[in-house]
Amino acid sequence: MKIFVGCSSKDNIPKKYIDDCTNYLEKLLKENDLVFGAYHYGLMASCYDIAKKNKREVIAVCPKVYEHDLREMNCDKEILTDNISDRTREAVLNSDALIYLPGGIGTIYELFATLELKRCHEFNKPIVLYNSCGYFDEVLALLDKMVNENFILEEAKNLYHVSNSYEDTIKYLNNYNK
Repeated sequence: MKIFVGCSSKDNIPKKYIDDCTNYLEKLLKENDLVFGAYHYGLMASCYDIAKKNKREVIAVCPKVYEHDLREMNCDKEILTDNISDRTREAVLNSDALIYLPGGIGTIYELFATLELKRCHEFNKPIVLYNSCGYFDEVLALLDKMVNENFILEEAKNLYHVSNSYEDTIKYLNNYNK
């Protein structure tokens, strides 16, 4: 399975996220290929390094403005896009599932962009929020508030799955649309 992983590109994030997500990625990328944002820092670097160590295919999706970041890596396939919006679309097109780990504005942007694309029936692939150390709790509270105050329908919660373990993630992916 080709899995897009959206996550932090910063090295100085709290160690608890690095440790937990590295453990998760070690299991996830043992038998799955990686589609990612093509940056060799932070959790993105962990994704790349673990996938390469496991001899998995690595597909980099990168906006032209960050093309220089590709020089630090040896990806199996490189997809250059005109902008971040196109990168998100290409990540969706080139993956079988999308998983989000802790990250910053780019990660949250991609998460909400893919939720909206899925809500509008532009694709039907699993979206998983790996809630490492409760990272997404506030995002989930915001989504609940949107439902509770009628900004979105309750069915919007079916667009994504919240996972707290590798085992739960794999079970969800394996049973998706069955």
